[in-house]
Amino acid sequence: MSLLNDGKLAKTIASALKNVMYPITIARTTPGEYIPGGGIEDEGTTTTYTAKGMVDSFSPTELSLGLVQPTDRKVTLLAQGLPITPDPMTDKIAAEGRELTVISVTSDPAKATWELVCR
Repeated sequence: MSLLNDGKLAKTIASALKNVMYPITIARTTPGEYIPGGGIEDEGTTTTYTAKGMVDSFSPTELSLGLVQPTDRKVTLLAQGLPITPDPMTDKIAAEGRELTVISVTSDPAKATWELVCR
């Protein structure tokens, strides 16, 4: 079994970072459904999850590549204990007193953290 996919490295990383990260709320909204004959959608549902994470700015090098905007924020979440995979189609992040929309999601090779580009 590989060191990357046996889960031990992810647990070690989570243990090392848990005291420097703080609670971040993820709100996942599932859209409502179209009601035939009525032409309206029923209300969607929003489920919230709490993760440990941190919010940071992108470096000048990352900005110079043109893949992110100057106002975008980099959100790093610990994967351990988070029962969902962050999703740019449905998720918003509440951190630092504001709401951010998830634009893209990547993971490190050990799947210990999620890195989100949020706007």
